Amino acid sequence: MSETRDGYEQEGEDPRVGWKDRVRFADRPGGRSFAYRPHDVLTTRADEALAVAQRVYPEAGISVGGVIGPFSRLVDVPDPLRLIEELRLAGILARPNHVLFLHCVCCPPHPASGCAGGYRIGHGHGINPAEINPAEINPAEINPAEINPAEINPAEINPAEINPNDPRRITGLRRSSARPATPSEEEAEDLGLRICAPAAGGAPKVFVLDTGLAGIDPPHMLAQAPAITGAPADAPDVDGNSLLDPGAGHGTFIAGVINQVAPGCSVVVHQVATSYGDVDEHTASEFILSLPTDDHTILSLSFGGAVMDDDALELAWAIRNFQDRGGVVVASAGNDASCLPSYPAALPGVIGVGALGTWGPAPFTNYGPWVRACAPGVGLLSLFFEGFDGMPGTDADDFAGWAYWSGTSFAGPVVVGALARMMMAAPCNAAQAVTRVIDAPVLLRIPNLGTVVNVI
Repeated sequence: MSETRDGYEQEGEDPRVGWKDRVRFADRPGGRSFAYRPHDVLTTRADEALAVAQRVYPEAGISVGGVIGPFSRLVDVPDPLRLIEELRLAGILARPNHVLFLHCVCCPPHPASGCAGGYRIGHGHGINPAEINPAEINPAEINPAEINPAEINPAEINPAEINPNDPRRITGLRRSSARPATPSEEEAEDLGLRICAPAAGGAPKVFVLDTGLAGIDPPHMLAQAPAITGAPADAPDVDGNSLLDPGAGHGTFIAGVINQVAPGCSVVVHQVATSYGDVDEHTASEFILSLPTDDHTILSLSFGGAVMDDDALELAWAIRNFQDRGGVVVASAGNDASCLPSYPAALPGVIGVGALGTWGPAPFTNYGPWVRACAPGVGLLSLFFEGFDGMPGTDADDFAGWAYWSGTSFAGPVVVGALARMMMAAPCNAAQAVTRVIDAPVLLRIPNLGTVVNVI
């Protein structure tokens, strides 16, 4: 089975079935699920692992499809989970090629978990933050205890509400939670000037692994923003159903957020995720290792999820390699309203970022001691597709270059921008910026959400 580097198979896959052909789910003890590629196994000791695989499946034609450091990817495996068991019995380290998801799909929560084993914050379950009307909320009626992640009652979770047969989980086909935005002329001009500002001397470089950049003509503000680059182009409607795909435009939106906070910062967007929002561990790791990295480099990752055995070994190895070369990694914490670790945000040294709303933690944000920072993540305004008008007779998919969007996907880039801005202003390297923006003892912190970074 051959795959392109953006996650789509070169042949044999019908985009109208979403990720059904390339994503499988497995349950772990306690009800939590993880997602994986259906024909891949990540392992060490490639020759021995391949010998075991060929003994278990002599007719399958299993081969080594890629090597990253000590890890090898076995491809064309009929049943990855069974092979992993056989490899472990042989004393060989083995894991699935985990599938992780963009943190912009807020309703329902993370497709691999459906909130299984997680905890709700306040009344956030089933709420699409992009559709919340702040005018309908009376601040006087808000009980701070209901939005304090430290005081959540896990007994409120009802496992019976989780439906693993939900077609949105099986296929990934769902409406995007992005909403068209029509900023005022003054607001658009202000945002445009900030995004397109000339780079400051010694500007840091930010790499975004995501969906690529918007590929609709005309190219909108991106043509005037030389600091934002990326390839290949992101497509808005791969399945051809006249609706914006749920992950489409994600990388463009993130690049705009970063440059709003740190005008002129160099942002390079690589396409590793599909327009449905799925990216696999091996593909992400491969890109991370290919990035030119020094102590003025930041990596922005707005995807994640649960993994087998809570380690994501190949991705952890690639991120550690990036960190050892001087780079800083920022990853969104996830939108499951859960304290259970999400990877890569929970990996050592990674700055996991939760989301804030107007009056405190966003109802969908993940939280816990592994979350080091939080930033605005509800109703952010940024760059998007221009000239895409989806379903006739509705304005829900009529985008003219701007969008409102919510999720920890976008809180993470706010922190990335804050670090880059500090690096340009001080000046300092990425690690020093983390000390000043995230770790300084005098900064405001929220229990289980980390340092508040409110600069958007």
